[in-house]
Amino acid sequence: MAEQQVNNDQAMQDMRLKANVEKIKHKIVVMSGKGGVGKSTVATNIAYGLALEGKKVGLLDADVHGPNIPLMLGIEGKKIANLAEPYQVHENLKVVSLSFYVGSSDDPIIWRGPAKTGAIKQLLADVNWGDLDYMVVDLPPGTGDEPLTIAQNIGKVDGTVIVTTPQNVALLDSRKSVKFSKLLNMPILGIVENMSGFICPHCGERVDIFKSGGGEAAAKELGVNFLGKIPMDPAIVEAGDSGKPFIYFNNGGIAAGIFTGIVDELITKSEGKTTEKKEEEKTGNSGGEKIMRIAFPTNDRVNVEEHFGHCKEFAIFEVEAGKILKTEFITPPPHEPGVLPKFLHEEKVNIIITGGMGQRAVDIFHSNEIDVILGASGSMEDVLNEYLGGDLYSKGSACNHDHDDDHECNH
Repeated sequence: MAEQQVNNDQAMQDMRLKANVEKIKHKIVVMSGKGGVGKSTVATNIAYGLALEGKKVGLLDADVHGPNIPLMLGIEGKKIANLAEPYQVHENLKVVSLSFYVGSSDDPIIWRGPAKTGAIKQLLADVNWGDLDYMVVDLPPGTGDEPLTIAQNIGKVDGTVIVTTPQNVALLDSRKSVKFSKLLNMPILGIVENMSGFICPHCGERVDIFKSGGGEAAAKELGVNFLGKIPMDPAIVEAGDSGKPFIYFNNGGIAAGIFTGIVDELITKSEGKTTEKKEEEKTGNSGGEKIMRIAFPTNDRVNVEEHFGHCKEFAIFEVEAGKILKTEFITPPPHEPGVLPKFLHEEKVNIIITGGMGQRAVDIFHSNEIDVILGASGSMEDVLNEYLGGDLYSKGSACNHDHDDDHECNH
């Protein structure tokens, strides 16, 4: 008789879980092969970034043994007596964590697999999530009970975001996450390389403490999408410790722009199209200020490269009303006369800020509807802020020597 009651209870819970899941349009699972790679930081900023885009978002902290999401959202120590109601941290963001229902945050949770599985199913089935555009799930590291429970109970998943750091041991574990996702038929939205170089807050110099580019190389090797590199930034650490999501409280920097770019790409991949809001911004039909796309030549993703014609990449910042919406890095085609202005025009760039160039190159940029600011040097972020503050103007002059159209010259 008791066994029959248990079976009935489980069947009822499964029905509630299914009903809840069917109200969620898109599900994104954030995972990592090992701990300490900043997975919860990435999950928090993705969820908050989606909420800032006007999406109705639920953030599920499924890390049973080490729930960190409440700390990063400034609600550590909060307790919820009613299991059915999630914690509302933003008008568009609901959060649920096991830490809301246990005694002290310092108390360890010593559970075996069945208890963890039951707890996660209960958080999915018995919480009043309501109608959501997105659910973001922050998983513990590895490929154990919690990831398996989510994969088997959350329904169709839009995909996994795999967080890694550049060193080889982290990359080895990220490959396991990729294979786990494929075995469980969860599409892979992409790999994020976190802690990708340290940017000095004083001089802007970049130091690759844990190497750089390993996550990108792993993505290429495994045939999956690469979402971006997030540098080590003291402000990210401070934001997490103080409970102020970095993507919102530090929205003017390079790292925040990269986070925003990741969120935009996840929306595009999940919904199959760019959002209506982004389309309006790009076409100038929103009725607000026109979006600017500002290009910098760079060789290290931190500083302006004075010789624009031979840079490794162009950093492109999308800016509206003084706020950085997105940052992306693109590789230019081989250096030939007249190619780069056309290339950047096709990338919808409005302004290029660089060290110097020949007069003919300036004229070609102008003919491609791209303004030119010369004489820039140092940190791209500092130069961009100077420009947005109205304090930057062409300090150099185009040389009039007999150079090729794209000659890089600061004489």
